[in-house]
Amino acid sequence: MSLDAPRSARQGAPPDPALAWRGLSLDVARHFFAVADVEFVLDLMEPLRLNVLHLHLTDDQGWRLEIPGWPRLTSVSGPTAVDGDAGGFYTRSDWERLVGHATARGIALVPEIDVPGHVNAALHALPRLSPDGRAPAAYTGRDVGFSTLSIDAPDTGRFLEEVLTHAARLSSGWVHIGGDEPAATPHDAYLQLARAAVRAVHRAGARAVAWQEAAPVLEAGDVVQVWDERLDAAPVREAARRGVRVLLSPATRVYLDMAHSPGDALGASWAGSIELRDALEWDPAAVVPGLPAAAVIGVEAAMWTEGVRTRDELTTLLLPRLAAVADVAARGSGAGRWEEFLPRVIRLAREWESRGLAWHRSPGVDWAS
Repeated sequence: MSLDAPRSARQGAPPDPALAWRGLSLDVARHFFAVADVEFVLDLMEPLRLNVLHLHLTDDQGWRLEIPGWPRLTSVSGPTAVDGDAGGFYTRSDWERLVGHATARGIALVPEIDVPGHVNAALHALPRLSPDGRAPAAYTGRDVGFSTLSIDAPDTGRFLEEVLTHAARLSSGWVHIGGDEPAATPHDAYLQLARAAVRAVHRAGARAVAWQEAAPVLEAGDVVQVWDERLDAAPVREAARRGVRVLLSPATRVYLDMAHSPGDALGASWAGSIELRDALEWDPAAVVPGLPAAAVIGVEAAMWTEGVRTRDELTTLLLPRLAAVADVAARGSGAGRWEEFLPRVIRLAREWESRGLAWHRSPGVDWAS
């Protein structure tokens, strides 16, 4: 699927979107969401003109994609999830069903295999990914940054090559290699492992997407995803100078697993709370100072699921904020457009209400109008 942004509006149609990549990332590794749930999410995305669903398929707590030749990834680490909840995984036929559902709605599926960190589920299933041949115990907690692949383990190279090659065959031309929060990986080993992952994706005929920590190893035509504004932005700017495109997911604006308001029972808080207006009134051009506007390929919201188990919890956190993020992606910025946005989100809310969906009635909006 091409993600090239159209250049002009069609007469009688809504303006063509400003940004080519208008996405949502859904974490199905911490808590598993079945095929029907993912199809439901795709149905939510379509009227918002979102065109990429990025599925976070692997993490410390579970492995969600069937890989030929590596059956233990799903037989051993498919059943696990955060807090000991039930897991699951997608078979090849499941994935083909998702691709069909997505394609019919003009949405590309981007699989993420998160390396070299966030890999306890892989290490637990495959002892030869550890230098000493010992598999760590299954992990069902919520900590990050403690696991890593090793350049010294016997199966690491083959694992990266074969798993990422298979992911590329299933993709729409993009494979996300993760690369975030590599606290347990020595710096030189991190660069070697991340570069090996990128090159495996390229050999398979796809382009690589990675979180911003992996910016130094990405090549022209790849995509770096910015999530943490506290990190040094210089590697992102340097990657852009090499022809890497930039995807913006600032946690303080588009991490929709954050609570709507301080003290809410549902939602995380490490990036603060995010109300509807916060999710709308920001400018992608201001996220990375000094970055040329032409380097930005798009905006992507994120839904992490450490604390999200059910469809109702999912929609309560997504709606209405996902509509605001989609509006930013479609128009290039949401700054100063609150009053203009309100009639659109109120119309959408009527549809959510008629379908019986759980959603958050953000303050400052006359939802009854």
